[in-house]
Amino acid sequence: MKLLRKILGSLEARLSQPRLSLWRTIYVNFRLLPFRKAKKFPIFIYGRVRLFMLNGDISIESDKICKGMIKIGFNGDSFSLVDGSGYIQIASKSSHIIFEGPCRIALNSKIRVVNGTLRFGALSRIGSDSRIICNGGNISIGTCTGITFGCTVMNSSFHYTYDLENSCYRNRTKDIRIGNYNWIGNQTTILGGTVTPDYAIVGSGSLLNRSYANLENQYPLIAGRPAKLVRTGIKRVFSPNTEVKISRLFKTNNADAIHHEEIIDSQDDILIEM
Repeated sequence: MKLLRKILGSLEARLSQPRLSLWRTIYVNFRLLPFRKAKKFPIFIYGRVRLFMLNGDISIESDKICKGMIKIGFNGDSFSLVDGSGYIQIASKSSHIIFEGPCRIALNSKIRVVNGTLRFGALSRIGSDSRIICNGGNISIGTCTGITFGCTVMNSSFHYTYDLENSCYRNRTKDIRIGNYNWIGNQTTILGGTVTPDYAIVGSGSLLNRSYANLENQYPLIAGRPAKLVRTGIKRVFSPNTEVKISRLFKTNNADAIHHEEIIDSQDDILIEM
């Protein structure tokens, strides 16, 4: 009976994973990459990701180009099922997506770049049902940063406004820079002008609309609408192997906190999860 349960559980997990779309994978690689990189098939497209106005380009700024290093439409977090709403739009010749290394973009995510540059750091992860809209200007997402399910990253209000008091028009677009090793909680909205430092944690449901660069080297936890500093000195554990070791500690002592020397994350462990 235990073996049957294990087999059925494995089967259910496989059925929940969108299948690799061969024709989309072939099309995206050879449509958007130079031939010498496209033939290595570094981009895998899963499920029914819609391809919309691929008039710009994708570049991979990594010394090592591997098959399937970039996964789009993959069920990486198991917080959603395929609904066919995911899409990629690179609207014009001045629209660019840059990958600095391995990246995972989960199913039902919407990626839209119009006359701007969207940059994904190596080992960055985007959760299911998320939206990233780069409408001019730049959006950069740092190395090993995780943006969890249902988030919105948007650097434009799409409409100009006139400041009556100062007799000037306000720009509708501001750049966004999300630091390295950030963890962005689900349902968070990140708007133009946002800058986060390395190792920031953002609480679920937060709204970010300004620079938090003054919190550099403080390991900040920020949260709220709009987001404010909650406390400093909090560091997210990224390695799945490290999390297993910590779970063992809490199995023997179900306390709120356990005093223990820090178990250092390994980038190799994070790479395995990609």
